[in-house]
Amino acid sequence: METRFEIRNSEFLLIKLDHPERLDEMGALRVLAWKDEQGISQDFFSHKAWLDDEDLLAHHWVILHNKTIVAAARMTFHTDYKSVPHADLFDGSILEGFGNGPYASLNRLVVAPEYRGNGFSTLLDEARIQYAAILGARLIIAQPVASRIKPLEDLGFFYLGKIRPLYQMPERQIYFMIKELGV
Repeated sequence: METRFEIRNSEFLLIKLDHPERLDEMGALRVLAWKDEQGISQDFFSHKAWLDDEDLLAHHWVILHNKTIVAAARMTFHTDYKSVPHADLFDGSILEGFGNGPYASLNRLVVAPEYRGNGFSTLLDEARIQYAAILGARLIIAQPVASRIKPLEDLGFFYLGKIRPLYQMPERQIYFMIKELGV
């Protein structure tokens, strides 16, 4: 799964990585992209990389420029809501009106600061949504920051409310959204 595209005479490549590949680079990009944002834990983002156990189980997409990762995102799959990352931060009973999984969870979307504003987030979202449908997910869960709510609504997600802050971002509000896929 590979897509080449051009922005301002520069070539980029969107690819789904073989599993697991280039995790250290993605983890380092997460820290680079988030460390100067407001509301984050300076202690947590003083580490070299932001990686967790889900990274080993997840599917990953990257956008490359000159073979360097400039944007990345992951998606995890779950048979029940309780296993979705950060499920404990939101009341899962609100999902009852949507039925049961399987669930896909969009998480860890990151774009290097100097590459923001090029539509990379949308490209990564579309690739993950398409893949979730192929693998038979019934619902896709997203836990975005405020600036990502509108773009996700444009892709068919419904806003369901706020979740409690992540410990990595204790002063940054995170939201809960869901998208139903045709089964």
